[in-house]
Amino acid sequence: MDMNRRDILKAGGVVAVAGMTGGCAALKGAAEPANGNGGVPVSAPPGPIALSTGQNTIRLASAGSVMPARPAEKPTFVAQARDPVSFSRAENLFWNDIMMEHAQFFVTMLPGDDLAAERRQAEDFQRIFAQFARQSGSIDRENYRQLNSRSIDMARRFSDYKKTMEERQKSGKIHSLVFPLFFHHTAREADRYAARLDQFNRGSIELDRKEVVAFWSATMGEHSGFISHLVDPTELQLRAQARALEKALLRDGVHGPEFVRVADQVVQLHITGERGIHEGRIKSIIHPSLASHVRREAVRFVDELRRT
Repeated sequence: MDMNRRDILKAGGVVAVAGMTGGCAALKGAAEPANGNGGVPVSAPPGPIALSTGQNTIRLASAGSVMPARPAEKPTFVAQARDPVSFSRAENLFWNDIMMEHAQFFVTMLPGDDLAAERRQAEDFQRIFAQFARQSGSIDRENYRQLNSRSIDMARRFSDYKKTMEERQKSGKIHSLVFPLFFHHTAREADRYAARLDQFNRGSIELDRKEVVAFWSATMGEHSGFISHLVDPTELQLRAQARALEKALLRDGVHGPEFVRVADQVVQLHITGERGIHEGRIKSIIHPSLASHVRREAVRFVDELRRT
């Protein structure tokens, strides 16, 4: 389907979304697996939420799964069954790659000789999480606690690095190209990743809806704020759409059916934004790898919302 730039903006827009909420409703209404940790297979994930872009793919994290190298081809991995092993494999496949990309982004945004030491640290994290991501598909009943513990330790170390960098950027001790909020945002994701793996190691897989809504509202709201600052100043409609979602998620405290509607709008913004950036239809300084990164997180948000 050939879409022009105006179509892309409309599809991802806040106003022109009346016909797009069916996707989230389908997610929420999908058959839920039985409770417990008995390894009951999860029902097949839903298809595209609204647009058949080929980008918003949910994939079950089966044994031997590998994350593709090209950002546009990367899926959002979810658990294959309701047990700590399956959830551990999916969480490691997804978040180790996300952590690797955080480090990759930092490397590009820490230029010059003055930031060489900080950049080397980011390169180290990038290499380590890339290795962890490659090994995540091998997680099984025999090794999941050990590999989870390894990921927990490294995620916490990376979170400490991010929090230190946030404070140094805020205080003017370093002058990087990273928003202090982006350091804070990515540290929160690392902390949440470590907490979920610790939960799996204790034999629990359940999601708490209040925590899911709080975590992803902050995450998606901040994504929308970043988008509004990283697209070209002439992209007035897209900037307004992103700011409206930021306000809805971070300040208005939407809930109930309205929250589901906003969640669908968030996914649409991320999916169509990635496509528009990839095809050069949206002017921005957002690299396609970052567009893919936030799209996968948006799809993960809706998947977790469906499971609660």
